[in-house]
Amino acid sequence: MKRHPVRNLVLEIYTVLFGVLFVVMPAMAQTDGRTKVSFQTEDGWTIYGTLFLPKQISGASIPGVVVLSEPGWVVRMIHGANICAAITSNGMAALAIDMRGSAASYGKKDFELFSQEELDGFQLDIRAAVKFLGSQKGIDPRRIGVLGAGITAEYVVREASRNTAQIKAIVLLTGSYSSPSREFLKSRRDLPVLAVVGKEDPKESQTRAAEPYFLSPNKYSHLILAMDRGASMFNRPGHLKEQVSDWLKHNLRSLGDEADVSFKSSDGWELRGNLYLPDGADGKKVPAVVFVHGINHDQQTWYYLAREVVRGGMAALIFDWRGNRKSIRPDGKWEMGVDLPRNQMSNMYQDVKAAIQFMASQQQVDANRIALVAATATNNFAVRAMMNDARIKTFVGLSFYAPDADVKKYIQSSDVPFFIIASTNDMNADGGSLATGTREVYAASKSKDSTLLMYDDAGRGSDMLKTKPELFGMIVRWLQEKTAN
Repeated sequence: MKRHPVRNLVLEIYTVLFGVLFVVMPAMAQTDGRTKVSFQTEDGWTIYGTLFLPKQISGASIPGVVVLSEPGWVVRMIHGANICAAITSNGMAALAIDMRGSAASYGKKDFELFSQEELDGFQLDIRAAVKFLGSQKGIDPRRIGVLGAGITAEYVVREASRNTAQIKAIVLLTGSYSSPSREFLKSRRDLPVLAVVGKEDPKESQTRAAEPYFLSPNKYSHLILAMDRGASMFNRPGHLKEQVSDWLKHNLRSLGDEADVSFKSSDGWELRGNLYLPDGADGKKVPAVVFVHGINHDQQTWYYLAREVVRGGMAALIFDWRGNRKSIRPDGKWEMGVDLPRNQMSNMYQDVKAAIQFMASQQQVDANRIALVAATATNNFAVRAMMNDARIKTFVGLSFYAPDADVKKYIQSSDVPFFIIASTNDMNADGGSLATGTREVYAASKSKDSTLLMYDDAGRGSDMLKTKPELFGMIVRWLQEKTAN
């Protein structure tokens, strides 16, 4: 769409006279299958870019990646035949842009003449690019990645710290980082970071470039050594573009669709959580997993396992049960561990029943293929919630306390297979043993498919996922197999 010169002149004059920022509608022109675009930043700078889309786009929204040029060094189209092509071949969109003061986004001043305040405008370029990419038809605005190199890497981190709702993965090539950026990276366990370090760089530069990987607490963060430095790395041997695009696919395309949800228990508690649906769930029904967190935890304890479940093609629901985190009452009364009455605690199984019912009601979920995952003291509540519910196909329990009488009776008569895991050294200060309780549950199970896994030193409950990372794959495979039919 060509912009009208008279209209643009009027807008520019109006802006100068009255100091008002207008956002000009993005200009777009198709060239050889690529779309040339332009859009404006918050401070009125026009940024030019190229939008790359995969050849085939399914009905579901796809992730997108903003790819930054290096001002004063390379223009955006250095990425056209390498990383942008690799991104689109993996079913994602890519938006390559020229940063302000360089190439097509030159504007009225060279990047080399920018003051520090003007350099900080790079963050506004990234912000506008993320907004523009997320606004395009077929692009999921909640699954955006950003790739920056050299000087722009710092500004990628800054904008990621501001825009946690959209930016879900970042790639940083041979960058250097400020103290606030380093502190942010240390705090974001939900943000995967790929740091790329130049093999030929001096040790000091390598250390700075590798920092994001070592600071990041995210289990999917990764470090790559590559030839050359910055954007030029993609033009050197070593298959860097494939490595980077595959990493982005794993951390953006495999995330599925996420939604904040709420539902009510039969006794009136409003419960809040997050629902995840795998990519490609539109038009077909998938099995689902409901996660029940332990008493001394909240829904975040299942953060990584839920995402592995979604990557495995299943829906996942994590939620805070009554008196916890998002499910604390508006008046603050009856917080778990503070003033939640005993009778409210004993009714917690109703929260699990409500979660099962909510999951079963989802259009993309096969209501007859649901699994439960629970830990420690909530195992008893979760089993009580699934009693005589034919929709539940399996139960994964981490570190069982001794089963209550009604729970044990149900397990003895149920054909539902249990996968139960514990540590042999899991003892309480009062002498109670979760190892013993876990073995008792296994011994009581009627199902011949039930499986017991005992470690010597794995810890307790969901903490075992940290000490024994192989459990991620084992649990996901179990859930896939038991909910297959």
